[in-house]
Amino acid sequence: MPLSDAARVAGELALTLVLYRWVVSPVTAWCAMRLGTGRYPGEALNGAYPEGAFRPRKVLLAGAVVAVLSAVAAVYGGAAREGLAWVPTVALALVLWKYLTLDYDAALGIGWQRADRLMVLVAGAAALRWPCLALVAVVLLCGRLGGWTHHSNVCIRMVKAAFCYSLVFGVMHALGVAPTGPRNTTLAILLGSVYLSHYVMAAWSKAKLGRFPWSWVLENRTDLLVATSYSWGWARFVPARTASRVVRRLRPAAPLLNGATMFVELAGFLAFAHIWLFVFAVFGAVLFNCVVALTSGLLFWENIVIGVVLAISSVFVSHGGDPIHFGAWSWLLSVVLMALVLTGWAWRPNILGWWDTPLSAKVLWSVETDDGETYGLYNDFMSPHDREYARTAGSALIREPVVTFPLGGVEDSELRDALVGARPFCEDIELAKGLFGTTVWDERRAARHIDYVCNLLAAVNGGKPKSPLPGALRWLKAPGGHLYYWGDLPRYCRSKGHISRVEAWYREELYASEQCEWIRLRDELLVAVDIPRTSRN
Repeated sequence: MPLSDAARVAGELALTLVLYRWVVSPVTAWCAMRLGTGRYPGEALNGAYPEGAFRPRKVLLAGAVVAVLSAVAAVYGGAAREGLAWVPTVALALVLWKYLTLDYDAALGIGWQRADRLMVLVAGAAALRWPCLALVAVVLLCGRLGGWTHHSNVCIRMVKAAFCYSLVFGVMHALGVAPTGPRNTTLAILLGSVYLSHYVMAAWSKAKLGRFPWSWVLENRTDLLVATSYSWGWARFVPARTASRVVRRLRPAAPLLNGATMFVELAGFLAFAHIWLFVFAVFGAVLFNCVVALTSGLLFWENIVIGVVLAISSVFVSHGGDPIHFGAWSWLLSVVLMALVLTGWAWRPNILGWWDTPLSAKVLWSVETDDGETYGLYNDFMSPHDREYARTAGSALIREPVVTFPLGGVEDSELRDALVGARPFCEDIELAKGLFGTTVWDERRAARHIDYVCNLLAAVNGGKPKSPLPGALRWLKAPGGHLYYWGDLPRYCRSKGHISRVEAWYREELYASEQCEWIRLRDELLVAVDIPRTSRN
């Protein structure tokens, strides 16, 4: 790769990163908050999402800021639609599909939610046609439909990064600094680093958990993630005996699985040395996401789809008129970019590193219908808040100290050892709670949470629409990301009848490896409320 091209790519990446980190990303967050979203995760329960129609004054203020950047992009932004420029377009289409097909929040007014969807649909369709409007679509997605959540981060960041690069490329081209150049190389390093850095960050997080960087590989009981996911509600249609057999067979293979995980996650450091290393790194991340979905019910389908699109597009582009230049310079630039991500100077992927334990603790909801039947209220019914209800929504109701993350993860190795070695119905877990536990009970949030669930179910009883799609098209709804749709009770749906009562239960389960079975330690009724047949809104 000629030095002049390398210098040009380095300059474009540097300017793009500055624009992303100190202009576009802060502007997106600021405008989204003006439109009604909250600062996650401070008020993730009915507070990090809009709770009413937008305020015109704040919309005008946010719109003016976004309009300035969009106008600059329209005048100077490069609008090429060939090569890798299609990848962020697909990324935007994926998040539009996801959030436009989420359910309405039936506990709130439907009119303004329909207006939000229509506004995002128009802006999104325009952005797919004219990339200079991409920031408008992203701000609306994040500000009105909750598009800031974890599973959409890769796609949202790709769209923002491509928007920044189009500005940089257009301005440099207008100034005559870069009349021609390897545009696909810069885009490949930028988009590839956005994608792969989320896995590099995960590996980095795991490497810092133990005494040595390799401690997680040798010591983590990854088989227990399968056990706690089953307890949490994933794949409960599989008999417990079959599930325990899977967990038992995975146990001796855990170090091998852990090593493969770290290898795939760290492959991003070598991706740009050669085209096939890049393809291996991206498809390795895709395969990793598929394994995670199969074993834990955590489905990063956006990452899977956009990873396939990125890898295939890169292979085709490498045989075109503007091929991606892999090699020493590209590799060095990508490593520098990864290092900036790890130090917090670029985008900031979630820190995904923990020790798996056999303990799961969760608030579960059940409902009783008019005919006396009891059903489980699982997180798929709670869309658009299905992510929150799959994780910690309801934790404010728990007076008991909590020691694990959702799915039983912990960061402290001493706590890990205490829980992995805990015996059922002994004092081990209670001692761990006393030493490491945190009380998350909050009277104000608990009362608000109960009131919200009651309003939601009363609205459902009253026939309030929940899906934005007509009945014949509901199969077009995008997949969820947390597939905890099963449990001890059959799943509730509207066809089961009116709800007369809702109950919240706190459940602790321990997977006993020696007995190869799930042992229920606690099943405590937290609250029970009668539900009216019509909405109180």
